[in-house]
Amino acid sequence: MKEILAKIVEKTALEARWLNTLSLLEMIGARKIGKTVCQAHPALEILEHLNDETRHALIFKKLSRALDERAETYLCRDEAISYFQMLDATASEWLSEQIGTEEPYYNYCFVTCLIERRAMQIYPVYKKITPHPVVQRELAQIIAEETNHRHFIEEEIKKLQQKTGVSLVEEGQKIEQDFFDIFMESVKREIS
Repeated sequence: MKEILAKIVEKTALEARWLNTLSLLEMIGARKIGKTVCQAHPALEILEHLNDETRHALIFKKLSRALDERAETYLCRDEAISYFQMLDATASEWLSEQIGTEEPYYNYCFVTCLIERRAMQIYPVYKKITPHPVVQRELAQIIAEETNHRHFIEEEIKKLQQKTGVSLVEEGQKIEQDFFDIFMESVKREIS
């Protein structure tokens, strides 16, 4: 992953497309929150998460434009969408099998946990290697916010693990890794 990110930041136009892709992924996440756990007035933590994900999408879009005002394209748009949608569907189905029921709140927590863990692998590495101070600053803020979401979500997952006796995160990360590898392989091909 680090090698792919290093290659992306070599060219400003390419990095702008990467930022636009991150914006897209954050927006998909925000939409997912709205569709799954905001049918009624949700808890404060969920509203904060929805707000932050939407704002992250906006920040990444603005950064993309700041680096290249013509940046309207993505790095592997379809594969990015597929990564999120396939992860969501597969992880939610797996979780429902484990707990014996389909529970949108638990699906939200589980998928969010997996995505936040991935973000915390990507964003710090990206922050270190991007040559753009404005991107570094914004990533520092986003990392702090993602860390806060992760603490809340992981506490919810711990409660669920205690009920089920299943190592949910470990198994979920295997599912996520498969879809992430497919996405990153597409990015690698596109930037080569």
